[in-house]
Amino acid sequence: MNESEPVDAAVEPCSCKLGRNLAAYGLEDLHATVRQRRADGDSLRDLERFVNRSLLDAALREAGADVIGDVDGIYDALTGDDVSVGKRTEVRERLEHAGVDVGAVEAAFVSYQTVRSHLRECLDVETARESRLSVDDARGTIEWARSRSEGIVERTVQRLAAAEEVAAGDVDVSHVVRIDCSDCGASYPVDRFVDRGGCDCGD
Repeated sequence: MNESEPVDAAVEPCSCKLGRNLAAYGLEDLHATVRQRRADGDSLRDLERFVNRSLLDAALREAGADVIGDVDGIYDALTGDDVSVGKRTEVRERLEHAGVDVGAVEAAFVSYQTVRSHLRECLDVETARESRLSVDDARGTIEWARSRSEGIVERTVQRLAAAEEVAAGDVDVSHVVRIDCSDCGASYPVDRFVDRGGCDCGD
């Protein structure tokens, strides 16, 4: 589907994980919303958060839970990488005490990969953005940025040496740019990352 075209609000239900979970929490109307938000420019990560936050909100309403804190804050406490174990446990216990089946809600949460599959296979939405950057173009841009950075550092060191702020001979500056993925834990030099087609998240 061309993302510039109007989005029809009528969306047939589907049986993928995202579709099943929206149905389980009475959120079938979100299919059209997800498609519209994608057309409006939301990333897959944006949509992951939107769907999961909506599931959590529905679970809170279903339980009639009077829980202190906003839905965004509760979602971040349950899923955030920088949340302490103590804080996460405290929020989970508060939710359980209020009658929310936290385990069921967390099991219903979807990943951005699931969102991508739902868009492609259930909503017939192309998930690749139209403005593509070729691998060769990317290599050129990365190499230009690296060379420019090395040149700036080298000239700065030479100026320090000329001002007798540091002792240095004929310096040659180089650095290696690495890509670290917090999701799969992979780490590669940027050239290797590009050559292999990304990290292990695509497997």
